Amino acid sequence: MRCAICPVQDSCIPPGTAVDLRPWALAFTLLDWPERQKADCWAALEAGFQPILPPEAAEEVARLQADQFLHHQAARDRGARLLLPGDPGVDALLAPLPYPVALWVRGTLPPVGPRIAVVGSRRASSGGKARTRAWAKTLAEAGVAVLSGLARGIDGAAHEGALEAHGGATGKAATWGVLGSGLDHPYPPEHKPLMDRMVQAGGGVLTPFPPEALPLKWHFPRRNWLLAAWVDAVLVMEAARASGSLVTAKLALDLGKELYVVPGSEGTDALLDEGAAHPCTEVGDLLAG
Repeated sequence: MRCAICPVQDSCIPPGTAVDLRPWALAFTLLDWPERQKADCWAALEAGFQPILPPEAAEEVARLQADQFLHHQAARDRGARLLLPGDPGVDALLAPLPYPVALWVRGTLPPVGPRIAVVGSRRASSGGKARTRAWAKTLAEAGVAVLSGLARGIDGAAHEGALEAHGGATGKAATWGVLGSGLDHPYPPEHKPLMDRMVQAGGGVLTPFPPEALPLKWHFPRRNWLLAAWVDAVLVMEAARASGSLVTAKLALDLGKELYVVPGSEGTDALLDEGAAHPCTEVGDLLAG
């Protein structure tokens, strides 16, 4: 087997030789390699081959391996942790991905157990946000970890409702957010106090982007991909016909996850018309499922 970025045949890793996967996760996260090439390179490693990289790429991976301490220290300087393959609890999150990534984490990782992603429109109606808060609170009270993307509208309401379930900052962990930017540039910026409350309550904020990464448009599909990969089901509360929430919904279907939608908005009704989702008219529909 050979990696797509390698000009020559990969070399076989001797049996019993432990391969340090941490610099590879950093490489897949920080280096500008095409997605298919990352996946093919990872497939070579999983099959027991050491990719032979072009000199420039090999130097980049070697530099990341040598600079791991600096990356860890940069995370600690921000009150966070850099988690790589082999670190406690992270391998279960990396397992469903096509290749491992580095994760910058404030607070805790989502716990083992039922998890649901609650997503929806940034320009949600007042009724949609109120319903989201109430349902997220009920889900958290039932022991379901509520994940969302920390965006305005439905996402923020989901995090707020889950925090209400256990008394906010002094309660039991209930909600985790996945960012489409680095920790230095949370988006939207007005949700930084919400992030702080989530961490103080025992939940967490995770991102696959280094601290200095800006909230660029093409970052959010990766955020949506992780949300879909890390939960048992996705609930779309309210959405326009063309929205990031529908991207998350379709990723969930691709990954074989359950998809629930609240009828009554263009985006959710379109999913129902396609026969792709379960209608959800009360929070009990989710708990029963």
